[in-house]
Amino acid sequence: MAQAKKSKDGACDGHLFGVRILEKIYTWLAGLLNEKVLDFSITWAGRIGHWALVAAAGLGFLFSLIFAIRVNKFDSFLFGIGWFLLVFVIQFTAQRFLGAGETLIRNNPSRLASRAFLECVAFLAAIFGVVVLISSIITAVRVGSLLPFLSGLGGFVFLEFLAMVTFHPQTITMEVVEETSAGQEALGIVTYALKAVMRLVPIVFGLGVLIFTIYIFIDGIGLFGNEMRTVSAWMKIQIHAPQVIVFAILPFLSYILFALFYLIVDIFRAILVLPEKLDKLSK
Repeated sequence: MAQAKKSKDGACDGHLFGVRILEKIYTWLAGLLNEKVLDFSITWAGRIGHWALVAAAGLGFLFSLIFAIRVNKFDSFLFGIGWFLLVFVIQFTAQRFLGAGETLIRNNPSRLASRAFLECVAFLAAIFGVVVLISSIITAVRVGSLLPFLSGLGGFVFLEFLAMVTFHPQTITMEVVEETSAGQEALGIVTYALKAVMRLVPIVFGLGVLIFTIYIFIDGIGLFGNEMRTVSAWMKIQIHAPQVIVFAILPFLSYILFALFYLIVDIFRAILVLPEKLDKLSK
């Protein structure tokens, strides 16, 4: 049996064998979920989201036409026309703001006193993402539906990318320094959360639009059933369609919210450094 390692003061740290194993797993995950994977995924998530929006516009228009013919209601066809136009207007907004968040992050560097917080969040996010995925597969098999799996897959991907950003804080312009006060550390944690979410907006945009477009497609199959199934399917489509819009407009909303919250952070940061500046002036 390998001899237990000893700490700097000579005490045996064999009781930390589990920590040593997890540290190796952490290092492996950090290498697997690297910056190149993040950049590649963000680029393709944006493209997938835009293609999904085009599909959602076409499906919404097609299904509204089918429903109008089957139940003889012309107003549903007008809904389809309005939906088609609205999606492309929202897509224009999404395209303009998808890259704007990265610029905000780059222009607002921030600090943390220790990597401990980042390491723990990254590791827990990576592990919890796997748990969410496995749970969604079990639930989908039990209920005999694909929908729980799609939701769980979305949660898994988001958590793994959150871990990816946190493994590599330089991707959100976060610097680890030794000299920070408790108040500055608190602001650092807040800014980490803001910037991490902002960095993942293209991922959430692409995933959200894609998943709910698939929902619309699945719901639309029910339009070819009997009259009761047709009406039920149309109601489900009308429920999922606004969710596509919510994810499509997310780049714009996140940009506004990030700017507003960061304004509050800057105000608190200015308050925290005020005593230090006054001391320097008094000297």
